[in-house]
Amino acid sequence: MEKKELSQKVAIVTGGGKGLGKAIALELAGRGATVVVADVDNSAGSEVRKTIEVSAGKSLFVPCDLRKENSVKDMVKKAVSVFSKIDILVNNAGIGRVALLWETPTEVWDDIMNVNLRGSYLCIKHTVPRMMEYKSGCIINISSGLGRQAQALMGAYAISKAGQIAMTVALAKETAAFGIRVNAVCPGPVETPWWDENRKSLSDILGVREDEVINWFTQNRQAIKKSLKPDDIAGAVCWLASEEASMMTGQAISIDGGHEFPTY
Repeated sequence: MEKKELSQKVAIVTGGGKGLGKAIALELAGRGATVVVADVDNSAGSEVRKTIEVSAGKSLFVPCDLRKENSVKDMVKKAVSVFSKIDILVNNAGIGRVALLWETPTEVWDDIMNVNLRGSYLCIKHTVPRMMEYKSGCIINISSGLGRQAQALMGAYAISKAGQIAMTVALAKETAAFGIRVNAVCPGPVETPWWDENRKSLSDILGVREDEVINWFTQNRQAIKKSLKPDDIAGAVCWLASEEASMMTGQAISIDGGHEFPTY
């Protein structure tokens, strides 16, 4: 029997055109939600919208550059104008670069912070007032295990993701009285397009073939020796968005196969 526990819900997924965002958007739609796919990649975002409309139900693609506040504002405004409300916000879009902290170019640092941290803040800034009107809502920030325990060579990314966790806790305390829940998901290494941009650097650092990089983390850093898949994260997001998690707020949940990141 299909789960439709999110029917009548409207969800925004940033970075919904590929990787984790695509998996999350498709899973939300499969469970009955109407999904607004927000992405800077017009082609990828449009394809996800088409897939949802063919297989699951209503969807909307809105081009959105999280580095620009007007773009975020217009995306939220468009979502509300078409579907009247926003029940779920998934701050998924993110970028990162493998580099020593002091060798990270300033423009790369700024880009990471602008997309991962400031972009999440802007989505929250323009979405929370809409949720407050209905006195309900659910915000899920896709952080990272690195946000809980930073590692060498991923400093800028880890700092941005730690900021997302702090944002999660602060916002959860501020919005609970308005019926809004806020949680973070902290994945371990998941096979997504992000790795394509960093695989060569990690291959050189770890001394393994490029196609073995993720497997190295799985075998050497995880208790469960099985690679994480985007669907593993998507399922957790849908659970957090459901009534089954109605008493969960201000939490950062690790989904990492028992990775070396702290879990308590």
